[in-house]
Amino acid sequence: MKTNVVVTGVGPVSAIGSGRNEFWTALTSGQHGFGPVTLCDASSSPSRIAAEVKNFRLDDYVTHGNVMARRTPRAVQLALAAGVLALHDAEIDLDACDPDRLGVFVGTSIGNLDVIMSLKERHTASAPLPPHAAFHCFNHSAACVLSSFFNIRGPVHTTTSGCNSGIDAVGQSARLIQAGAVDAMLVVGTDCEVVPEVFHALNASGSLATRFNDDPGKASRPFDRARNGNVIGEGAGALLLESEEHARRRGARTYARLAGYHVASAGQNRQYSHDAPELDTRPSVRAMRGAISEAGWNSEDVDLVNANGSSSVLYDRLEGIALTELFGDSLPHVRVQSQKSMLGQHGAGSSALQAVAACLTIRRGVVPPTINHDDPDPACGTLRIVPDAEVFSPTRVLVHAIGLGGFYYSAAAFESQSESGRRTGMLQVRWSDDHNPKFPPADDFTLPLVPWAPRQDA
Repeated sequence: MKTNVVVTGVGPVSAIGSGRNEFWTALTSGQHGFGPVTLCDASSSPSRIAAEVKNFRLDDYVTHGNVMARRTPRAVQLALAAGVLALHDAEIDLDACDPDRLGVFVGTSIGNLDVIMSLKERHTASAPLPPHAAFHCFNHSAACVLSSFFNIRGPVHTTTSGCNSGIDAVGQSARLIQAGAVDAMLVVGTDCEVVPEVFHALNASGSLATRFNDDPGKASRPFDRARNGNVIGEGAGALLLESEEHARRRGARTYARLAGYHVASAGQNRQYSHDAPELDTRPSVRAMRGAISEAGWNSEDVDLVNANGSSSVLYDRLEGIALTELFGDSLPHVRVQSQKSMLGQHGAGSSALQAVAACLTIRRGVVPPTINHDDPDPACGTLRIVPDAEVFSPTRVLVHAIGLGGFYYSAAAFESQSESGRRTGMLQVRWSDDHNPKFPPADDFTLPLVPWAPRQDA
């Protein structure tokens, strides 16, 4: 019998807000997170805007965070904060869990590139290097920090597979749970792309929005005729995945079931060229169809697509055509939403936040808007874009992510627990009146987040 995998905690750290409720309120109200770059010098860049996590302090999430922040890359800090939020949201008692049966999976696109570049500068200037520099040169450092901080002693993995890495970490974590290797996985997608070298590289590829430096809020325009590129930024999204049995044993609230996951690459049909890219929709369609098939759905069963929708001139068009091919006559009934209109495209963090938003959408019954979709581009097909927050309770949500360069595509299928319970004959995991009295039996409980201390070995 296939092991069901459920999401029991979410931890967003984003340019529009951090923590479940603050993030969700901003997302559904159409609040964007764009502004002038402050984390690095982008004055010589044609694109001078980004989605930055303003007023971020690690002290708000962990004890002695100010000390830790001095020697920890920003992407790792964002990941740790997101992990704290997800575990807090899941109300999980780690001391009651077998640490050998818990794992960590981090997705990151550029990892700690900012640290590597600063080390190069210090080495060139013959300046001394800090002793922890070697550790943080590796993209795997975030997963190691999370594992150590929470005393999680099971599998510890990192995937660095482009902007899809957040979704890929979610999907690969589900595979470990389904294989019986672990009971639960803390999954985090994290990136900080506000780095001068990243700006220069993406400018060279023509990927970034350049028309809206004086009006940042209008810069990310998914599927809109006036779009002219991505807006980069930073952020992290964390999810706690558990086997349904493990979640049931501890009386956990669940957001959704991860019903399917699939990756498809273009193979030799994709030879990278920024000035003459191919428009091959087949791998995108295969990824989405594969996730739908594993979930046991038909394409007409999908209620909502949380789209890649990054405001890329090319990839919005490719995605629109792929959705048209996938859904056919059902397309008019499928709502399409892109939160990157508010958050931008910032590597693994953005795709992990797609998964977070999909779970919240299922749980809360509201579809967030796609802002700046003022003049639909007919080249993207006739999509049912949601321009304003809509009260609608989707049963099945498909998340789609496109990697830079169009070499591969990832998709994940999330469904409501009521639906999965009906289909499997299992009861929905819900709050009950005799739940831990420390927490009220409501989805919108508000429990103050006290900074976490590193866990001691049992």
